[in-house]
Amino acid sequence: MTSLQEQLQSAMAELAEHTERIQEVQKELGRARASATSKDRMVTATVSAHGEITDLKFHTEDYRDMPSAQLAAVLMATVNEARAAMSAQVGGKVRPLMRQQDSLADGMFGGSSVEDLLAPLRAMRPRGLADTVLGDGGRPPKPARTYEDEEEFDG
Repeated sequence: MTSLQEQLQSAMAELAEHTERIQEVQKELGRARASATSKDRMVTATVSAHGEITDLKFHTEDYRDMPSAQLAAVLMATVNEARAAMSAQVGGKVRPLMRQQDSLADGMFGGSSVEDLLAPLRAMRPRGLADTVLGDGGRPPKPARTYEDEEEFDG
């Protein structure tokens, strides 16, 4: 039987590995690009992992003779196709991390919620502590609201 300290060390090592993998994926996605070319091969749009357009290349001069609404539709469709390709790429990188995170949490907390694990410790806390440090109900107090939380700031 492994000791609690050994279990904790193992969980911390797994957490460190998971954190390292997340950082690697963040770097990969920071460099990632996805492109799409319009059906008429007039334009290619390239986007970043954030969906930002990083490049538009016109392969022909046909856009000069197009009505603006038609050009807008071609551009939007091409950019949206590039964004969909990037979304699939991001999902392929992030989904495994999420599954690993769920597995890691189950391993660390034995499938129990954090609240269930902390309940015995909360029951042992001295009287009065809930009102000062832990706030109402033994939980940390909510942070103060700032103007950034408001929909509008009337400054």
